[in-house]
Amino acid sequence: MKRKLKGGATAAIVLFVTSGMLASLLGLRQFDRLNSAPTWVVNADITSGEVIRPVHLSQQPRDKDFSSGSLQNPRELIGKQLVVNKKSGDTLKPHELRIPVRKTLSQAVPEGRVLYTLRQPQGGIPYSQLHRGDRLDVVVRGRSGVRTVARDIQLMGVLRSASAAQPTKGKGVMNLLKPGSTASGAGSGKVSLVMAVRPGDVYPLVSIGERESVALVLHSAHDVAKGLTQIVGPIKTHRLVEVVSGLQRHSISIKR
Repeated sequence: MKRKLKGGATAAIVLFVTSGMLASLLGLRQFDRLNSAPTWVVNADITSGEVIRPVHLSQQPRDKDFSSGSLQNPRELIGKQLVVNKKSGDTLKPHELRIPVRKTLSQAVPEGRVLYTLRQPQGGIPYSQLHRGDRLDVVVRGRSGVRTVARDIQLMGVLRSASAAQPTKGKGVMNLLKPGSTASGAGSGKVSLVMAVRPGDVYPLVSIGERESVALVLHSAHDVAKGLTQIVGPIKTHRLVEVVSGLQRHSISIKR
């Protein structure tokens, strides 16, 4: 005849079974902790050519063997460019990334030209409407008359003084030299023009006196597209004639 278990015995058996299950669960968790670690993985599908940003990454627990050989320092990941496609949950390895090539300031200067900054030219042209690639002539008026000091210069950007510039991050010469950049907001305050000029134009530009007036002549984009260059200069009303007298020679100006 089977004996019936009393209440105390039943409770002891239930407690034993429960404690055994808890011990097993804790043991499994401890095992997982010993064999897994927080791992940086991509949290969405990313295609080759994209640059890794913080929004692309998340830290998730993964098996230690799973994360073997992967990059786990976010500083080594952010800003790098993918060379392979990645799926959500994948790790990132060194050979799958490359540093994007950034165009330097010297690489932005057209071949055969040098970069020159014309500081604080007088008004006359709305600088806010100028764009990178616009072609200009620089004309100067002084005591000796009017002269052209540089022709067909290429505008690269407009720099504003600290008082006129807006306090924005990441702005500067390199930002102005990006394709499609404009000189927006440069209509107030003192400005300087960053220009690509021919080497022979540097000394005439530097020789501009402080009391001389500088005028900028803007060429038509339609002419530039056709490869035409309009020559800006005075109408010749006189011509020079060379006179030779014995061993001496000199030139005289004769009105046409």
